[in-house]
Amino acid sequence: MYTRRTTKKDVSKLLDLRRSMEYVKEVKSIVQGEFNEIKKELITQFNSHPVTVEIEAGVKANNTSNTLGGVGNLFTFIGFESGSRPIDPIRFALESISLTSVIISRDGSSRSSILYPSAHDIFKITPMPWANGRSWAQGIEQGMPGLGKFSRKDAGRSGGGLQTDNKVRGGKFSNTSYISALINDFEKTINRLDKVTV
Repeated sequence: MYTRRTTKKDVSKLLDLRRSMEYVKEVKSIVQGEFNEIKKELITQFNSHPVTVEIEAGVKANNTSNTLGGVGNLFTFIGFESGSRPIDPIRFALESISLTSVIISRDGSSRSSILYPSAHDIFKITPMPWANGRSWAQGIEQGMPGLGKFSRKDAGRSGGGLQTDNKVRGGKFSNTSYISALINDFEKTINRLDKVTV
């Protein structure tokens, strides 16, 4: 069997090809396509997350996230104003994620630049409705006080519950992974964009 030996001339031709406009356009097209899929998956995971679903269901939601032990729901416990849409700022931030550039090196490898929010950025746009400087999205991950004094009734800011002065039950808020985990998974996945070759 005959095996053709690769010469310096062959390598030079290959490198010339990888500097061509056709190659650059092809790599950028592939990277853009993969980026679109990764972004779509992130938004899908966010939209289907139990916390997102529960808060978007509003005052009458069930505690499907199991953060409250079945007592009330996150919308009323956090104290969002009735009719408000607290999920919208997060969704807007995620939908605004963009691929800003794709740089092709002389060896044909690519390097991508992506503009996206950190978990801390999300925390800054999700303030507690009753406590300045605190984030409800961060509270989902790190815990929130007051479950023992939460009374579910047609009252309060949300119209579905309020905090009482006295303890009315046992139990505590169950932390759950949310924004930080979603962003971490996104970061790990986008690293593969720098390995795209044709």
